[in-house]
Amino acid sequence: METDWEGRIAGRFRGYQGGRVYDLSDGSRWRQEDRTAEYVYRVKPKAKLIWNQSIGRMFLDVEGTSATVWVTKDGGMAGMGYGAF
Repeated sequence: METDWEGRIAGRFRGYQGGRVYDLSDGSRWRQEDRTAEYVYRVKPKAKLIWNQSIGRMFLDVEGTSATVWVTKDGGMAGMGYGAF
């Protein structure tokens, strides 16, 4: 696995939950595809997108969490500035 991007979650991060959309500091939006659930509250935590070439999936790793989650690029409307909703 290799790091594809490093930056921050834009705004508040309320942990992982399946289907949640995460706004990143580069303006991109990523939707969580797996069912991992973990509550962690942080404001603008560091984050990484990690590419797993062997299975062709992108994962999000957020500072202060114990897991990484499978994400896909989200083309929806811009968020409300909360980082994850």
